[in-house]
Amino acid sequence: MLPRFADIFQQGNRWLNWLEKQPEGSVRPVVTESVTKIMAFGTTLMGYTQWCCSSPDCCHTKKICFRCKAAPVRTAG
Repeated sequence: MLPRFADIFQQGNRWLNWLEKQPEGSVRPVVTESVTKIMAFGTTLMGYTQWCCSSPDCCHTKKICFRCKAAPVRTAG
């Protein structure tokens, strides 16, 4: 299985470590927002819909995670 794109930012707290080293105000809010969305991509953090099997004898469920439509995030998954 291929690693998620977000793993690049999350492994060893790379994103947070880098962000802390930047001068205050040097990282634009849109960059922080985009990276946050990338890290949430493919998780239930952005919301999800849950589907349940229609058979009364079946208890299968599936969560469909909502996707972000921001330009930097479109290819993150």
